[in-house]
Amino acid sequence: MNRRWLTLAALAVVLGVFVGLGTTAGSLYWSRVETRGEQAARTELVQLTVDEIPKVLGYEYKTVERSLTETYPMFTGDYRREFEARAVNDIIPQAREKQLVNQVDVVGAGAVDAKRTSGSVLVFVNRTVTGKAKEKYYEGSRLRVDFRKIDRKWLISNIVPI
Repeated sequence: MNRRWLTLAALAVVLGVFVGLGTTAGSLYWSRVETRGEQAARTELVQLTVDEIPKVLGYEYKTVERSLTETYPMFTGDYRREFEARAVNDIIPQAREKQLVNQVDVVGAGAVDAKRTSGSVLVFVNRTVTGKAKEKYYEGSRLRVDFRKIDRKWLISNIVPI
């Protein structure tokens, strides 16, 4: 009977070691997946921000409605409704009334936070606004652009001036 208990104890120890090794290996693998996903998100989000922010914030009074409408698919549902309301109620009427041309250039961008399905990018932009009188107004600003990944596509979930 002693031998039987000894065999069962040895089997339990071996089984425990295998479970422990499996758990450790699984944890290390998942950690690597998360880290690679974060690194890929950082790279992808910075480039996406540099490409999309001039389209989202830049417009010309003659084509402001069309150009802003083309940007709506870049947003998540909630932010799209918010941006669309601001565009219809404020941006489009002011642009047409004052004959504004708003040119936006990204001069720097860097990832602030990145996960596999969300992230934030700090972006530095220079904006040149020209009105009816053809006088130019220059402004530099910083924005935090938040993203969420929905159906394998990165969408802007918020743009906040800093």
